[in-house]
This record gives sequence, structure tokens and C-alpha cells, in this order.
Amino acid sequence: MKRTFRTMTAGATVLTALAMACATASTAHAADPAQSALAAWQRVGRPDRLIVIRPGAVDLVHQGVLVSRRGRKAGAVPMSWLVADTGPNWIAQSADDPSVVQVKAAILLSPGAGLRIGEVSKKVLFTAGDSATSATWIRGSRASLDIRDTTLAAAGPDGGSPGDSSPVRPYIYMGAGGRLDVTDSTVTGFGLRGKAPANFSGVTWGTGSSGSAVGATFEDNRTGLRVAGATGVRLDDVTAKDSVEDGVVLNRDTGTSVARLTAAGSGRDGVVVGGTAGRSLSGVTTRDSKGTGVKATSQDGLRLLGVDSRSDRRGGIRLLSCRNCTVTDAAVQHTDVALAISGPGSAATVDNPRLSDGRTGISLGKDIRSATVAGGTVSGFERGISVSGPRTTVTRTRVADSRTGITVRDKAHDVALTDVTVAGGRTGVTAASTATHVSLTRARIEDASAKGLTSASPQLLVKGGSVSGANTAVDLRAPARLDGLAVTDAYRGLHLAANVHAAGTGLDVLAEHKGVEADRGAVLDVTDSRVRAPLALAGAGRIMRHGRTQVTLPPFPWLGFAAIVALLASIALQTIHQVRHRGTRAPKVARHVRNTA
Repeated sequence: MKRTFRTMTAGATVLTALAMACATASTAHAADPAQSALAAWQRVGRPDRLIVIRPGAVDLVHQGVLVSRRGRKAGAVPMSWLVADTGPNWIAQSADDPSVVQVKAAILLSPGAGLRIGEVSKKVLFTAGDSATSATWIRGSRASLDIRDTTLAAAGPDGGSPGDSSPVRPYIYMGAGGRLDVTDSTVTGFGLRGKAPANFSGVTWGTGSSGSAVGATFEDNRTGLRVAGATGVRLDDVTAKDSVEDGVVLNRDTGTSVARLTAAGSGRDGVVVGGTAGRSLSGVTTRDSKGTGVKATSQDGLRLLGVDSRSDRRGGIRLLSCRNCTVTDAAVQHTDVALAISGPGSAATVDNPRLSDGRTGISLGKDIRSATVAGGTVSGFERGISVSGPRTTVTRTRVADSRTGITVRDKAHDVALTDVTVAGGRTGVTAASTATHVSLTRARIEDASAKGLTSASPQLLVKGGSVSGANTAVDLRAPARLDGLAVTDAYRGLHLAANVHAAGTGLDVLAEHKGVEADRGAVLDVTDSRVRAPLALAGAGRIMRHGRTQVTLPPFPWLGFAAIVALLASIALQTIHQVRHRGTRAPKVARHVRNTA
């Protein structure tokens, strides 16, 4: 009996424990909605009002307390349903226009949930606040947000402009596993201002998200739009206007496709790209940025095709530590520095640029690894091309109407200018004393008002080419070798500064006044050359001639002389004719003859 009683007592104890456990579980289950709502509210910064959209349910949370849970069928929630089922304290509908609504709560999309905006609500106002807890926004991960055929705008509590009294603006952020699509819509006035995290600076595709923006405009946002760590985002016919900071930011993203992307009136840079290898961008247009049109930060293999920049204040295109990068068919106008390459490790190729009007056309920084400029035109700058870095090649490029066409400066070395044309301006090509291993091959320098080629670089090498129309065609202040160079229509052909030694073969110098002027101690050693000028050799230096070198007066312009003689003869004959017939009366015509001519 005692054993039986003990067994029954033990069984009762187990049943009691199971019952208590079931009761505890039931209580915990009953508390799940409130607890999950509280956890969500705490996780997103404790906003005053929070709408949590879940698969099959919508929670309304006020200051951490679950006010209501509204059930609905699975699938994306339309904004029109939220308007009808949440009430005016959460989302209010305009009395004057039912298609205009104002969101007064933050919206959180939980995993598996979705929100659609635009089917009925053609304008959605998001209330700005005076603190982080009073502002509105949309955030989510592993969720979907579809914005279509509508306008999203920041507004004050009364629906008007938020102004400075509501500094905390709304924003949209889609996180990992989520999808954000903005189609034929406008988003304006979004983005936390000041020192807020960059991810909340407007409309952001965050790490691990995807989606698209097609036919969309992002206006007056802190950052127009940001693609940061996202995958496979499509940007097509997108405009970012009047952004407080950058217009478009692409950073650490993969597989982003870009077509017809415009950034205008940005407070900083128009388009900023970085952190992604092998990126290709085409169809990018920038206008009136206070910073640079397109700025590329450290990355590898960037390809920019057809960038069109105009009136971007601090520059058109800037590559910073961009390795193996290519800029093709870029058009830049009216800016400070049209195209700049700088930063350690930079190695870039510029193909067929069309650059005009500014301070510097192409700037190649002293800390780059290498650069190549091929083809294209650079015109209307203070300095057309400025080379400060090593291993630089400029080939087939035309530089026109720039005060200085090409300048090689700082510690540039191994610089090759091949088949370039420099026309107009004050000085064609200059090479500083700190630059080494500079060569010009078949370069043409035309119509410089002061000097065509001036060099203080040791061991300058010139092969072929021509200098025409300058006051001084070639001014040497350091040793140089000139082979096959032709000089025409210059007031002074060659000038050698004191103690400079230079050599040349196959030179052909035709000058209007002085052919070669060598200062004291200078020596020019020429072979198989020709110097023609009224004063062929001048100065206290020496000219050493070898081979078939000729030093003569310039050819007499017989054709011009004959034309002048013919003109003077015609004037003389006309004068004689008038003198001989000055007393002859003019013939009279009979009265009956009528002149019908």
C-alpha cells in the first residue's frame, strides 16, 4: 500500500508540473503579440507611433504599447487598406482630395511582409518631426516595398512644407533580403539631415537588398538615392535633383545596371561610385553640382562610358586611387578641372574626351601609377593638360585655345607626348626642371602667341613634329635633343639659355628675325640641318655645324614681290590715264534717245 501511494503521489506531481507548464506556455503565447510589438518598437529607435506590417497582420504600436492588431489576408498591403483600417491618428486622408494621404507613423516591414503605394494614393505625405522619435519612415528587411505612379513627399504636421521647424525628415531603407521598387514616381524632401547615418539619408537600397528605380525622380533629398551593398539593382531613366549632399551614391554594390542617370544641382557631388570591382556605368549626366560631377573612390576596373558633365563647379570627373579604370567618350564643359586622376595606385586610360572651358582640362596627379590619354579634344582652359605623375602617355589628342596647352611638372617622369596637336593660346608645351625623361614625337604646336615649346627638363627628346606661328618657337633651358623638327613662321626659331648644350639632326628652321639665338656658354650641335632667317645665328654662344647643315637668309618672296610690282604698275597707269583725259568733256546723248538700261 505504501508503495502504491507513493507511486500515485509521484504521478500526481508529474501531472501537476505538466499542467503548470501548459499554463505558463499558454500565458506566454497570449503575451506574444504585445511582446513582439514591444521588441520591434525598441529595435527601431522607439518611435512615438509605429505601424508594423507582418504577413497576415498589421500592428499599431503607440509608445511601445500594442494598441491594435489588424488581421488581413496574406500578400502585400496596399496603402489604401492602411488608410481605411488604421485611422486618422496614424494615416489621414485629405478632405479635399481623397488621393492625398498623410502618414503620421513610422512603418516597419517585417520579414515576409509587403507594402504597395500608388494604386489609389497618388500623393503620400510623410510627416517630418522635431526629433528622431517623432519622424516617419519606412524600413524593412526580407520584405518588399513597391512604389508606383505616385509622389512621396516630406510634410509638416499640418500637411504643409516641413520647413526648418521639422528638421528630422522621413527616409526609406530596405535591408538584407528585401526588395524596393520605385516606378514612375517622385520622392522629395527625404533624408535625415546633419550627422545622421548615411543609410538614412534619403532612399537606400541596403546591404543584401535588390530592386529597381525606373522613371523615378528623387528631389530635394539629403542624398537623392543610395545603393550600398545591394545586389542587382536596376536604375533606368532616374533623376536626382537638388540633393542637399550627393545626388547618387553607389557603394559596395554588385550587378547594378545604370542607364539614363541624371544628377542635377547636387549640394556636393553628382554621382559617387566606389568599393566595387569591374563596375561599368554608361549614360550618366551631371549638371550644376557644387562638387564634382562624377567622383570615383578607391576601386578596380571601373569603366565610365559617355559621361556628360556641365557646369559642375569643382570638376567634371574625378578618379581617386582608381586602378585599371577607363573613361571613354566623356564630355565635360564649364568647370574647374574637367577630368582629374589622382591617388596612390591610380592607373587610368582616357579615350576620346571632349573637354572645354575651365581652369584645367586633364589633371594627372603626382601620386598616380600611370595614365594614358588617347584622342579627343581639350579646349578653352588655363591649362589644357597638366601632367605631374609618372609613366604618362598622351597620343593623338588636340589641345586648343588654352593659355598653356600641355604642362609637364612636379616629379613627372617617363612622359611621352605622341602625335599631339597644340593650337592657339600663349604657350604650347612646357616641361619643368623637376620633370625627367620627357619626349615629344611628331607633335604639332601652332599659333602660340608667346612660346611654342619651352623646357627646363634635362634630356628632353623631340622626334619630328613642327612648331609654327610662335614668338619663340623653342626655348631650351636645359640639355635637349631635337631630331627632325620643323620651325616656321616664328619671330625667333630656337633659343638656348646660358650654358645649355643641345643637339639636333635634320632641323629645318625658318624664322622671321632670328634663326638660332644662343646665350653665353650655350652650344647647339646640329647635323644635316637648315637655318634660314634674316639673322640666322645670334647670341654669344656657339653653333657647331656638321654634315650638310646650311645657314642662310630666308628665301626671297618673289611671288609677293611680283604682285606688289603689278599693283603699283596698275595704279600708275590709272593715274596717267586720268591726267591725260582730265580736259575731255563727257559725251552728250541726243534728246530723242532714251536710256532704258
